[in-house]
Parts: sequence; C-alpha cells; structure tokens
Amino acid sequence: MTTQEIIELIKIDKLYQFYKSKEWMSLKNEVLKEHHNECVWCKQQGIIKKAVTVHHVQFVKKHPYLALSRYYTYKGKTYENLLPLCHDCHDKAHGRFQYKKKEQWNEEKW
Repeated sequence: MTTQEIIELIKIDKLYQFYKSKEWMSLKNEVLKEHHNECVWCKQQGIIKKAVTVHHVQFVKKHPYLALSRYYTYKGKTYENLLPLCHDCHDKAHGRFQYKKKEQWNEEKW
C-alpha cells in the first residue's frame, strides 16, 4: 500500500482498510513477534501483559508517510514508531474512555 493510497483512505474516512491490508498485517505480526507479544509499556513497569495491537507513535492520520515505518526521526534522533500494546495501554495512548484527560478546575473557572 502506498502513501498516496493511505492518504486517499483518510480522505474518504476508510482508514480501517489500511489496518486490514496485507502489508500492515504482516508488519504488525513481525513487531508483535519481535517483542514476544508483550506490551512494552506494561513491561517498563515490570508487568507482563499480552500485547493485542501495535500502536503508531506518529499517528497515521497526521503522518501517513510513516504508516508502514518502524522508526521515525525527530531532531536528529531515531525513535520506534510501532509499539506493541495491550488494550488498556492503547486506550491510554489515545486518551480513550477512563483515560481521557480531565479538565482541571482553577479559580478562573469559578
């Protein structure tokens, strides 16, 4: 799948087709296997939990050219772009459900 094809899927709101593509499925399985199907964020905390998905650090909608890239470079340093995560950590990464940032109250709100 090319970057242009991914951009087109984003435009027509059908990015889910990218996540079903053979290129993504193959890369996802490779990343999971390399990390022994373990969530990297849980592992950093000393917890072993099964990874169920691979998270794009650089979101596909914002950086479609990195959709199939394992790494990205920022200010001359190279970072992992694809991280195997458990369901809870993936929700945290996207700020979903109970992990949404809560609005803080301050004196100006009163």
